[in-house]
This record gives sequence, C-alpha cells and structure tokens, in this order.
Amino acid sequence: MKKTVFFKLFFNNVIIIIISTMIIAMAGYILISRTVYRERVETLKGNATAISGFINSGVTPERLESFIYGFSHSTGNDIIIIDNKGKVLMVSTVGDFYNSNTDSIDMEFCKEVLSGGDNIERGTLGGVYKSEMFTLQIPVMSPMPRRVVGAIFISAPSPTMIKMQLYLYRALGMAIICALLLSLIISYALSRKISKPIKDMGKVVKKFAKGDFSSRVENGKKGYNITEIEELADSFNDMAFSLEKAEDIRNNFISDVSHELRTPMTTIGGFVDGILDGTIPPERQNDYLVIVKDEVSRLSSLVNSFLDVTRRDSGRHPLEFSNFDINEIIRRMMINFENKISEKEIFVDIDFEEEQCFVRADLGEIKRVLTNLIENAIKFTNRQGTIKISVKSKQQGAEISVYNTGCGIAENDRKLIFERFYKVDKSRSLNREGTGIGLYIVKEIINRHGKNIEVKSRENEYAEFIFTLDKAKN
Repeated sequence: MKKTVFFKLFFNNVIIIIISTMIIAMAGYILISRTVYRERVETLKGNATAISGFINSGVTPERLESFIYGFSHSTGNDIIIIDNKGKVLMVSTVGDFYNSNTDSIDMEFCKEVLSGGDNIERGTLGGVYKSEMFTLQIPVMSPMPRRVVGAIFISAPSPTMIKMQLYLYRALGMAIICALLLSLIISYALSRKISKPIKDMGKVVKKFAKGDFSSRVENGKKGYNITEIEELADSFNDMAFSLEKAEDIRNNFISDVSHELRTPMTTIGGFVDGILDGTIPPERQNDYLVIVKDEVSRLSSLVNSFLDVTRRDSGRHPLEFSNFDINEIIRRMMINFENKISEKEIFVDIDFEEEQCFVRADLGEIKRVLTNLIENAIKFTNRQGTIKISVKSKQQGAEISVYNTGCGIAENDRKLIFERFYKVDKSRSLNREGTGIGLYIVKEIINRHGKNIEVKSRENEYAEFIFTLDKAKN
C-alpha cells in the first residue's frame, strides 16, 4: 500500500491522539485515586476528631455509646473505641463486616496509633473484619497529664471507596472515549482537507507532464481555509501561469524566428536567382545587391542577438565597472536619436536633478540599457507625443526613469514584458521588427548590477521604466 499524504497525516494524528489519551487517562486515574483517598481520609478524620472531643468532654458511658451509635449510623461507618492495651471498649457497626467475637485488637495493628500518631490501615485488622476495610485510627489523649489512653477506629468498607472510584473512572473513560472519537473524526476531516489540494496539484502536474499547461488548482472553490495551503495553491497556479506563458512564448518564438529567417532568406534567394538567370538586368543588379546586403545584415543582427542571449545565460559576460556621468551619457544618446525624434515630432523633456550625476557601473552595458529603453519609447510614442527622461538621487543611488506617452502596456503583458522573446502585441506594425529580447537583456543587465527595474503603465496612455544605479563614491 502506498503511503499517501492523507495516510501519513491521519496515521500520525492517530498516534498523537492515542498517546495523548493514554497520558490523560493515566493522569486522570492518579488524580481520581488521590482525590477519593484524600476526601475519605478528611471525612473520617473529621468524624474521629468529633468523637474524641466528645469523649474528652467527660460524658457518661451511656451517653457516649448512644452518641457513637447515632454517629455511626448517620455516617455509615463502623466505629470502634479501644483502650491503650488494644481492648475493645465500645463498638457500633452498620453492616455485617464486623466479627462480633472480637474483644481486643492485635497490637500489631494499633501500636502506631497508641504511640500517639494518626494511622491508616487497609485490611481486616487481623480478623476483626470479615472483608477488607479502610480504617482511620486516631489516638485519644488524656488532658492532664497528656498521654494516650486509647484510640478511635473509624472504618469504611473498601468496596465503597472502590465503587466511588469506579464510578469516577467510568465517567472519565466515557469522556475520553467521546473525546477520542471526536478527535479522530476531526483528524480525518483535517487530513483530507490538507491532502486534497496536494492531491489536486499532483493531478495537475501529471497534466503538465503531458504538455497541458492550462490546468489550475481551483483554490477558491475548494474552500481550503488554511493559509499555507492557499498560499501554496496560489503559488502553484502562478507557476502554472508562468509555464503556460513560457510555452506560448517558446511556440511564438519558434514561429517568429521561422518567419524572421524565412523572409530575408526568401528575398535573398529570389534576388540571387534573378541575377544568375538574367531576369534582373545588369544595370539593376547593384540596386538589388544592396537589398541583399541589407537582408544579410538583418540576418546577422538577428543571429547575434540570439548568441548574445546564450552568452549571457552561460555567464560568460563579466561586468567592467567604472565611474561615469550618467547625465552626459543620456545627453549624447539623445543626440543620436535626434532624427527619429524629429520624424515623429516628439517633444522631449530631460529632467536632471543635478548638472552631473556620477554612477559606478558597466558603461557599455548601461548604454545598451538606455538604447533599448529610448528606442522602445520612440517606437511606441504616438506622433507629437512626449518622452521624458529623468535622473534623481535616491538614498545612495541614482534613479533613472524613461517615460513616454502612447499605447502603454496592458496589465497582463506587464507580468511578462521582461521574458525572453516576449512581444507585447505581434499584430502591431510598430513591433514588427522586434525579436522580443531587448527588455529581457535590459532586466538581465540591471539584475547583474544588483538592482531591479520596474515598469509602470496605463494602457493607451503611458509607459514608464525605472531603474537605479549606485552612485560613485568619489
């Protein structure tokens, strides 16, 4: 039999419940025994003290005998009074346990009480009783001079105590059985409740193994009500979402790469064939060779991008840190993009908190980050829109922001915008030339600098990318 999560949880809970029940039962047994014993001793001792006081008051034997008889029958206990030699002076019994032929008690059973101390005896007192009794013995002292002149024996049948104990044991046993059954039922329900989502996850994982990434753990509908399980289910569903998107990205990437490679190769092949078979006249061949050269450059750029991603994933691209003025780098880069900005009549707002802001980072890598972000900002800014680039101090670093008005980024896309080969909207002509690795490389560079990059956006309004760099110490 396979040991499932449910089996292990339930089995462990049963073991814990049984051990706990045994401990409680043992503690209850000891407590009940001691309580009944203490209660019986206190009761008998109070009765004996009352009789001793009555004796010391100097009453006549007739009145004492009448008092003892009434006291014995009202309390249901046997009372025996002896002298300091063990001779029985007076007896009052309520049952047939007492041996009526007894005229003295063996000193073995009364030597301690006749020595001046209280004593408890269990048994027949050497044949005084026909069955086992619980007997409390207290001495009777004379006032002056103070000495032991006798003793009072108050006896109760042991079965009476045993009966009381059994009654309490029975009540404790019933309570323990009810608690045990209830605990097992609750344990069974909780074990199923905890194991059910894990079992559901196992089913979903099996579907993943078959290539189906659309399944989810239905957390809300199952009513788990266990924080850790709900968090695990949510994390599992997030992982499933990521896997599904990754699979979509992979499939789309294969499709995009096939398209990106096929189009220039078809163009190149067509023009080369045209030149070789004479379809293209000699005077036009140079024009078409220029187009072939551009397509070759495009293919080379695409392959280099893929190789760059592979090199970065393998860790073979160490950073070379240096100190440089990030403001000056941004100024120079904006000059390089002047023609593209002018074509779309874009308004540019450069906001530097200080004239100079020196940071410590890899200059070449940060240039690549800014190039990607600024190119995207220009590409997705609406005509006569706005691009705003700002540099502000933030604690020990510099915060760089690249903002642009335009189509923005949908909420679902923001979660995956930095994934490899992910394109926000493949239907947009604005994004036709992209390979989907620019922002992935941006995030990878910033992360390798020990920082994070975040994106803020409102669809059809704006998009803003924000990252930080360490300031140069000198």
